[in-house]
Amino acid sequence: MVRPSEYGLELTNNSKVGWAFSISRSKTCINATDICKRLCYGNGIRYQSKAAKEKRERHYRTVQFLLSEGGPELLAENLVALIDNAKPRDWLCAKITGVATVVPWTLRIHDVGDFFSVDYVEAWVLAAQARPFCSLWFYTRSFDDEPVFDALGKLAGLSNCQGWLSADSENFEKAILAKSTYPTSNWKIALLQDRELSINVVAAIESVSNGDTVSFPHHRAGRHVEPIKRDSIVVCPSITGKLRLTTHAHEPRPCQICQFCLP
Repeated sequence: MVRPSEYGLELTNNSKVGWAFSISRSKTCINATDICKRLCYGNGIRYQSKAAKEKRERHYRTVQFLLSEGGPELLAENLVALIDNAKPRDWLCAKITGVATVVPWTLRIHDVGDFFSVDYVEAWVLAAQARPFCSLWFYTRSFDDEPVFDALGKLAGLSNCQGWLSADSENFEKAILAKSTYPTSNWKIALLQDRELSINVVAAIESVSNGDTVSFPHHRAGRHVEPIKRDSIVVCPSITGKLRLTTHAHEPRPCQICQFCLP
């Protein structure tokens, strides 16, 4: 008999992005490159604790269960509840008075993990449509799976959701091709900048960039590789130390302050 504690979804309080949802990397990162697997911040200590791993496995188990029992519609009910949990405490009063909330209502889909099936993507589409005032964003390498990427086009096309194609030295050509599949307003490119990144990769991405590319220099333990300097590519200001990390739930996080990656 399955225990109730083996199921359930919850958010992560991320010091960089704010509220985020995570899911098992091994089960969902269907198009992860070797570079991604090697440099992923999910390899860091706080993501490798027993509790963190069990949480992501529970999320995957719950997602699979809800999809099998009621499809995207049933899972979407739980995802909407997650989005509501990310709502700022002063949201309703701010909406009535017409002032901004102290902290923006945002949710990053997957600070760890990725989209792994069409049904899973469709559940997020339904949830995002049900909460149009919440700004959602995600980075994905699942653009090499055609059915999943077609579904992701719907999610990235929503006015309150921004999709980013996660590119590196191994998959940048596929990312460029994927970007051209849909209107450029739907997709932007997020570049994982490793130490050996070729200038040819940067040039290729620049050829399709309209100032809508962000670079994430690989970082670990407070250190990062030297950021690339290109007018057409924005370097994440949090990684370079220009924006302070915080775990305070009622203070804007770096991503909420910068907002370049948000819709």
